[in-house]
Amino acid sequence: MNTDIAEVVRETVTELGTRFAEFKDEHQRALAAEIQYREDFERKFNLARFDARTSPTEPPAATWMDAKTKQAIPVLSHKHRLADLTEQKPDTPSMGRILRGVLLGNRADDARELAEERKALGIVSDASGGILAPDYVAGRWIDALRARMVLSQAGARTIPMPGKTLTLAAITADPTIAWHAENSAITPSDPTFTGVTLSAKTITAVCKVSVELAADAANIEQVIESTLIAKTATEIDSAGLNGTAVNAALAPSGVFNLTGRNTVTGVGAPTNWDWCLDAIGKLLAANVPLENIGTLIGAPSLWLKMAKLKTGLSGDQTPLRMPEAVEKLPTAWTTAAPSGKAIIADWRDLLFGVRKDLTVRVLNEAFLGSNLQVAFVVYARVDFAAARPASFVTAEGITVS
Repeated sequence: MNTDIAEVVRETVTELGTRFAEFKDEHQRALAAEIQYREDFERKFNLARFDARTSPTEPPAATWMDAKTKQAIPVLSHKHRLADLTEQKPDTPSMGRILRGVLLGNRADDARELAEERKALGIVSDASGGILAPDYVAGRWIDALRARMVLSQAGARTIPMPGKTLTLAAITADPTIAWHAENSAITPSDPTFTGVTLSAKTITAVCKVSVELAADAANIEQVIESTLIAKTATEIDSAGLNGTAVNAALAPSGVFNLTGRNTVTGVGAPTNWDWCLDAIGKLLAANVPLENIGTLIGAPSLWLKMAKLKTGLSGDQTPLRMPEAVEKLPTAWTTAAPSGKAIIADWRDLLFGVRKDLTVRVLNEAFLGSNLQVAFVVYARVDFAAARPASFVTAEGITVS
């Protein structure tokens, strides 16, 4: 009898041990899966902040060579990311968080944690009292700008600049082609190539915020980051399209002012899409293949004008349908474009030069004493150049009122 009881006890203990081992294994698998899920989520969320519509492992579209330095220059389309060209740290905080730490300093509740993050990232102070961000932090910030820029979305190629200037070749006229008779002279033609120089020009953004709001608002990091990115991207687009009227030499000259571009002028008040077809025709005549003719960029007022067009038939309020060639064009309606003008291009021939420099300077001395505000200035350095002016056509003199 005692033997039977002992056997039952042994079997029970063995079964309990087996069940406990199974429970432990299942619990460890669930815990590992939860940790992996959280890591994947954080990584995806972190990348999403600076999404430039790309796979992080995709190589550059092309690589050029700087004739002076013999340094390789990667050429990036919109789907590529500048940050992928430098070593990444998976736990890099958002730029908004970095800026909050810089703004508040020791006033932040988590000042020590923020300071440790900047130390781990290698963010150091410069001589002016600002901070210098390392390449991979600056690269992510610039990628965030590019993701919002209309010109990058349209197809402009990004060229990381290793120095203040970078000389590139541009086509001023198509080559002269002729059949040659034996022993006859070859008639010389004007040069078809020239050099264009990307020269880094500084764009600044100033942001002021009260000490109380910076310290108390739960979403201050996201608001600072998104606002700076949106406004800076629009201003870069505006300079790339129009240049600036004030201190014009300090900004890109703008493709609307590009020498050698094609033009459709004196459009007036449109009643149809003929002006757009004329623009496409100019590009075709300039040897731009139809499949390479890209985004139509114009102001919101132009979109509204064209969207309200009717068929023209008496009493018919049916909206005017676009011609097929126009309907297939991608469009971008942006406040960066001037009213009464539009532009179409093979946008791959627009080169967006950018220095991987990002400097932030806090302006406590200007605002803190009077109204308890803190402010910072963010500097970026960019420029635009056209590799082939004939790849651009502007439609001008459009009456939109």
